[in-house]
Formats: sequence, C-alpha cells, structure tokens
Amino acid sequence: MTTPVKNQIELYELIFTMNWEDPEADHKALRIQPGDTVMTITSGACNTLGFLLFDPSHIHTVDINPSQSYLMELKIAAMGRLDYQEFVRFLGLTPASAEDRMKLFGLLRNSLSAQAAAFWDKRRKIIGQGLLFRGRYDHFVKLVGAYTRFTHGKKRIDRLLEARDLDEQRALFDRYWDIKRTRLMFHLFYNKQMLAKMGLKADYFQFDDGSNSFADSFFRKFRKVVTDVPVRGNYFLHAYFKGTYRSLAEVPAYLQEKNFAIIKDRLNRIHIHTGDAKKWLATMPENTFECLGLSNICELMSLADTQKMFDEVLRTAKPRARISFRNLVLPREVPENLRSNIPKDIALSKEIMDADRSFVYSKVAAYGVRK
Repeated sequence: MTTPVKNQIELYELIFTMNWEDPEADHKALRIQPGDTVMTITSGACNTLGFLLFDPSHIHTVDINPSQSYLMELKIAAMGRLDYQEFVRFLGLTPASAEDRMKLFGLLRNSLSAQAAAFWDKRRKIIGQGLLFRGRYDHFVKLVGAYTRFTHGKKRIDRLLEARDLDEQRALFDRYWDIKRTRLMFHLFYNKQMLAKMGLKADYFQFDDGSNSFADSFFRKFRKVVTDVPVRGNYFLHAYFKGTYRSLAEVPAYLQEKNFAIIKDRLNRIHIHTGDAKKWLATMPENTFECLGLSNICELMSLADTQKMFDEVLRTAKPRARISFRNLVLPREVPENLRSNIPKDIALSKEIMDADRSFVYSKVAAYGVRK
C-alpha cells in the first residue's frame, strides 16, 4: 500500500520553550563572523539569542509555528526591558511568585505584537509558573525524567551526573543503565503514540517501522551521550534527568549573566518571521546569507519540498556560506543534484556529531556552499 506524500506539516501549539539542539554544534558548523547575516529556525529561541554573541549584523529567525515566534518575541522583550535578576525570575530559573511574574509580564506586554500579546494573555498560567520547561515537548521531557527518577532512584542519577570522566561514565552505564528497566523506559515513552500525545505529531515523523524502532533509536543515542560525551556541564542531560537546569552556571549562553548585557544591546538585530521557511527564502535576494542553521525542518517536508528548500538555500547563500543541518528520526539529506554545490564537510560533521550533548538527534552535520 502506498502512503500518500505529505506536504509541509504545520504546527500551532507551543512545542518548545527552549532549544533541545546543542548550540556548540551550530557554532562549529556556522562559524559566525562579525557582520554576518544569519538565517536560523526559531524553535525555543535560545540558540538564536546566543548567536548574537558572535556579533552578526542581522539574524533572520523563521518558524512555521506562530507559537514559537511569540515565544521569541517574549524572550526578546524580557531581555530588553528587565535586568538580569528579573529576567531569570521571569523565566522560572530562580524562585518567584506567580503574582511577581505577572507584574513583570505587565512591563513587557506593550513591547509585544498584538498577536503575541493575545497569545500570552491566554497563557497566564505558564507565565506565572515560569516560562521555561512549559512547552509540550518540555512537559514530555519532565515526564520521562520523573519516571527515570522513580525507576532508577535519585542516588543512581546523581552518581552518573557527578562522574569524573568518561571511564567512570562508561562503567556506571554498563552496570546500572544498560539494563531492562532502562530499555523499557524507552519503549514506554519513545514511541509514535506517546510522542504524538506530547505535541510531536505522529505524522511529523512520517516513520513507518513501528514504535520499537523509535525506542531502539533513542536508546542508542542515549547510550552514546552517556558513554562518549562528558556529563559535567551537559545541561541537556541534567534537564532530561531532573526536569530543570543544575544551576545558573550550567545553562545556555543567553541565560548566563556574563553575556546578558552584550545580547541585550544587540536584540534589534533579530528579525522574526513566521511561515514556511522555503517560501520565506524565496522572497529573499540572492547571495544574502553567510550562515544558515536549518535544524531538522526538512523532516516536516516531502522530498519534493526538501528539493525546493535546498534550491532556495543555494540561491540565497553567499559563496562559501556555512550550513548546519540535523535529522531527528527521518533521514533527510541535501538532494543529490545539489551536493556538488552544497557539499558536506565530512570531518567537521563527525567532530560535531561525536561531541553533541543532546542525545535526540540522529544527525548533526556541517555543509559549505560552492558557487
């Protein structure tokens, strides 16, 4: 039986309130230079805000999901209007009452577009709780973490998170984590039906091999990040286990106090766009971008639309532009007819994939542009 070809899948719910993509991989792939013009996918807004530290002249951030654009608006307003201590309280990284956070929101509301203000007016509970870890996928992560703490125990988790080196990590994994109850956890949570309930629609993946393939795939990624990547400082792994960041010292770059003033001063360089990325790129002039961070958006597209996407990437990229590109589950690659113009940097791709601190992506790769 032939499965109908799906076109671009549109999303509307607030899926992420933070990025689950390791920004260090994008930094190495994109090598953003002062004055560069960057295109990126909005998602949870964290990585885009962090790119400002590299002093680009413009960042065009695009997402087909308007909820993610409204999230970016709110984070920009918060960084622009609040001081650092107010900012981290508002986001939920430090304690505050719901009333206090709503007062802070009152200071920000007039800085938002009418659409964003209306969106957040309907989600005052999220604001009161603290913005981070409140998206549909973020809730899923917290659910998995709670189950992991129940089945494995706090002591075992803490021991892994405090491991001194890779040898200790591997020994702990072999003894305490490569066991049936861990694999059962992945079968219970990382399957098509559960991911759909948590906001990642089943058709988002367009994956026809059954839930066992999902579970096995995510377990292999988990094993890799625990045995091959240092756990010290890995705020992604801590978030998966604990449902929060360890401290303000181990957070994405835009949340670190030392970076706050620099990013705050450059917020007007971000331009927010809501829509289909390939259609938006079609409106842009040729040879516009030095850097394009594409995340895994081609998994939302048919192969024909993936071709259109990379046609526009090539047209709008400057010669020697840099690209980062991910796969979550569904294999996607630069179309064969464009690979001489958009070649993969095999060595750099292996380097960033080996060091990736977020265990969810099956591919993180770097490409260049030849014209």
